[in-house]
Amino acid sequence: MTLSHSIEDRIQRSRNTKEYQNYHRVRESVIKMIEESSVKGSSTSDYWKEELQGFEYMLDASPLIIESLREHCYHITGLKSYDYRSHHSHKKQPYIEKLNLLKNLDGRNLCIPENRNLGGFGHEIDGELYNLDTLKFYEQLIAMDIGGVLPLLEKNDGKRNFVVEIGSGWGGFGYQIKKHFPNVTYVCVDLPQTMLFSAVYLSSLFPDSNTLIYGDIADEQLLDKWYDYDFIFLPHYKFADLELPNIDVAINTVSFQEMTTEQVSGYASKLKENGCRCLYSHNRDRSPHNQQLTKVSDILSLYFKTSQIDFLDTSYTTIGKEKKRSLLNDTVRALRKQLPGRLNRKAQDKSNRKYRHIVGR
Repeated sequence: MTLSHSIEDRIQRSRNTKEYQNYHRVRESVIKMIEESSVKGSSTSDYWKEELQGFEYMLDASPLIIESLREHCYHITGLKSYDYRSHHSHKKQPYIEKLNLLKNLDGRNLCIPENRNLGGFGHEIDGELYNLDTLKFYEQLIAMDIGGVLPLLEKNDGKRNFVVEIGSGWGGFGYQIKKHFPNVTYVCVDLPQTMLFSAVYLSSLFPDSNTLIYGDIADEQLLDKWYDYDFIFLPHYKFADLELPNIDVAINTVSFQEMTTEQVSGYASKLKENGCRCLYSHNRDRSPHNQQLTKVSDILSLYFKTSQIDFLDTSYTTIGKEKKRSLLNDTVRALRKQLPGRLNRKAQDKSNRKYRHIVGR
């Protein structure tokens, strides 16, 4: 068999996979959502308008693109597989150190490595793959545990928990939550185009899951039997209009910071209105490039009684310089607040750029 024939055979096999079938189902739904949102005049922040243009090609993806779906998630996270290839293995020591630090803070074995399917990538550590995303997810799970969020997902009555992630991205954190807590209905709310990643990823990695995508059934019946589903995918523009069941846990990670003040307020208000028991946020107060947002923490505190979970002194994006919080660092922060004028503003700007674990009740 010639090389060209073997490649053709591989492409044909990829066309027949469950993953590619999942993609076609999701693609059809996403196109309908995009058309509907255009008619409704749904808006996104200036930042996301530009980002969406970058992965428009996913609306007509080849089988090999879906086979390596994780390779293309950089459009959402900025994380590229190139940085984790074998010729960069000399750079993995800081990842090992960060992983060990998190394990020392982990009270219940929460670590889940990168899944190798659909092009999963990362540095090989003890036979598993780890990248910045997986370490971020691990840190978030520890923060949620410390903040008393995870115990809310441990029902013993057999009934499902209703969990909503606003800004679910490519589905990576949904994968982690569902692995730890199988008996949840996990609702992914995001821009329709992102579901080309998240809905394909989650339905493929959980092949026996029951998945509902917006448009599958009439709006008025959409959430009537939410407990029958493992995953539900809803477009951002529809969230405010839906009558939701009581939400056990709501999650937003690295997404509120990219929205407008009006959008963050809208989500927080809707969550409070629907009796959300607990909200977990992992965000900067405002991304440096986002001029349409005030401060995430201030907005959330208008709707929830919030507390900040501090257990690392650096943000998840910093690999190799982590340490537990110390009294000295707390003292430095207190002194910065007393700095005059310009110096204090610089300290505040830097503070706005730090990622914060916030729990709201």
